[in-house]
Amino acid sequence: MKAKVGLVKCNTYASEELDKAIAEVMRLSGGIDVKGKNLLLKPNILQDSDPAKAISTHPEFVRSVIEYMKKMGAVEIYVGDSPGFQKPGYSGKKSGIRQVTEETGAKWVDFTTEKTIITSETGKMQKEFKVTAIVDKVDMIISLPKLKTHQLMYFTGAVKNLFGLIPGLSNSPYHVTYPNRHNFGEMILDLLEAVKPAFSIMDGVIGMEGPGPGNGYPRPGKIILAGSNAVAVDVIASSIIGYDPNLIPTNKLALKRDLGLKSFADISLEGLSLKEAKIENYKLIKTKTFQNIIFDLFHFRMFEKIQQRMKPKPYFIEEKCIKCGECIKICASNANWFEQGANGKFVAVDYNKCIRCYCCHEVCPVDAIEIR
Repeated sequence: MKAKVGLVKCNTYASEELDKAIAEVMRLSGGIDVKGKNLLLKPNILQDSDPAKAISTHPEFVRSVIEYMKKMGAVEIYVGDSPGFQKPGYSGKKSGIRQVTEETGAKWVDFTTEKTIITSETGKMQKEFKVTAIVDKVDMIISLPKLKTHQLMYFTGAVKNLFGLIPGLSNSPYHVTYPNRHNFGEMILDLLEAVKPAFSIMDGVIGMEGPGPGNGYPRPGKIILAGSNAVAVDVIASSIIGYDPNLIPTNKLALKRDLGLKSFADISLEGLSLKEAKIENYKLIKTKTFQNIIFDLFHFRMFEKIQQRMKPKPYFIEEKCIKCGECIKICASNANWFEQGANGKFVAVDYNKCIRCYCCHEVCPVDAIEIR
């Protein structure tokens, strides 16, 4: 059976247009029966920041999905996410998603208060994950990703969005354990198999291009995608912005597993065609570098240290740095620390310890870290 993906045009976050687009993309993608069910909606809140930055799923997008699910008969709707570095007092209010949740009668969830273990019996890298306990209290998990580029994985969408179910700094050690794209991608697919999301609805009205997922630039995509197969949604989305979907690790590796796709030809695209939705000159993360090609051919343990040294490094721009220390707190390999210099303290880096996961780049609130 083909994996159906709905793809529609949506120019703005104005409620009238957005509500129609959500209803249409759900129809085209085959929809989902939520009547009498409890749902967890999982938006991407990488940083609790202004929606205009396009870092997180737009609050009006979340509002529209909540209202749609209520009309379809959902009983209880929970909304939440755990940013990469969750500050004390994190509320989801800067992103606007917390307010929308409360205004619509849905329930906001703090992922850090209770945790549970979920398993992936066929996991290649990780058999168990400690995730937010709300997953045990709902009938369905629906991923609401943002269409964005990603320094490590090239692209982040429906599959990668599930990583936020692992609360706060608990997900940082995974980057140390699985420091390259291949192994990290396998681990993310293990998580996908453990979570088993029921559906994915992607916010591509305004996406992010350039050095994503946290410090890129807003880019109108004017599209919404949806489907029950998260990998299929990502294949279509990554193709629209100009990637060869085979170069996105989670896309490529998923074909080798029984995840509802044996080839990309198993995807049935409904609504807009790829040609109609194509976004020209999207600023992408480079994939065909010498070190990436070599490692794709020889992704063995013996090459990992050499490959890590060859990868682009995070560089700290002292003039922009506000000394908040988030890059230090999130670094699971302890490669960053404050040092005292002639002009005050600055962030020092041990590149021998740095695993090039780019988590520091993701959480920097002032774009003071460049990958080069």
